[in-house]
Amino acid sequence: MNPTKSPLRRLPIFMMVFVSLFGFMGVAVLIFLWAPSSDGFGAPPLFFRVFGSFIALAFMAMGFGLPISALMARSGTAGDSPDSGDLATTATSHSAGPGYSCPHCGAGLGKDGDVSPKGDAKCVYCNKWWNIHERV
Repeated sequence: MNPTKSPLRRLPIFMMVFVSLFGFMGVAVLIFLWAPSSDGFGAPPLFFRVFGSFIALAFMAMGFGLPISALMARSGTAGDSPDSGDLATTATSHSAGPGYSCPHCGAGLGKDGDVSPKGDAKCVYCNKWWNIHERV
C-alpha cells in the first residue's frame, strides 16, 4: 500500500452527489431562517437565526467542501504517476519521490510493488530485494 495516496482520490461520483446533498440542506436552512421578515408571524428570533446559520454553514462546508476537494485531488494527481510498464522507459520515474524508494537505485516502490508483512520489497526497476524498515 502506497502511503502517499490520498483517500479522496477514488471517491465515487454517487458518493460526492450524496455528500453534496448536505450542502444543499444547509442552503435550504439558511433560506428558511432568513427569508421571512423579522416583523412577520412565524419568523424565528434572532438568536435562533444566528445559531441555525452556524449549523447550516457547517453542513455547507462539509457538503460542498468534500466533493470539491475530491475533484481537485482527482484532477491534480491524475497524470502524476506513471504506469508500472513505464518505469523502465521514463527518466523521471526512477527518481526518488514521496514514499518508499529502493536504496540500490532510488526507484520508487510503485503501484505494483509488493511488500511482505515483515517489510521485504522487491524493486521493479533493478530487481533487488530490500526492507522498508531498514534505513540506509
